[in-house]
Amino acid sequence: MSKNKGFSNTSANRYSLALYELAEESNLLSKIETNSLSILNLIGTSVDFNNLIKDPTVSRKELINAINKIFDYLEIENLLKNFTNFLVTKRRFFSVSYTHLTLPTNREV
Repeated sequence: MSKNKGFSNTSANRYSLALYELAEESNLLSKIETNSLSILNLIGTSVDFNNLIKDPTVSRKELINAINKIFDYLEIENLLKNFTNFLVTKRRFFSVSYTHLTLPTNREV
């Protein structure tokens, strides 16, 4: 039996790096990091939002529509909104839950 159950840290790190590189290429690092922290705060404080993203009966389309409305209200950058939509489409949004998506702005090269 595999020791690796669920979504791996390696996969989450890859998504994090992809988001970092997209934000860097678009000169949006600071904005995306601030937005990511807002999403983490939402996840940490809203029971309703947590129930929504964990509910397996909510279709991808419904979840994307709900998240887009919330992100529009929070003025989340389009890059991060599109990235989140991709995660939802791949059924990775809850697995990642942005705990791995805070940006490594002080990373060493």
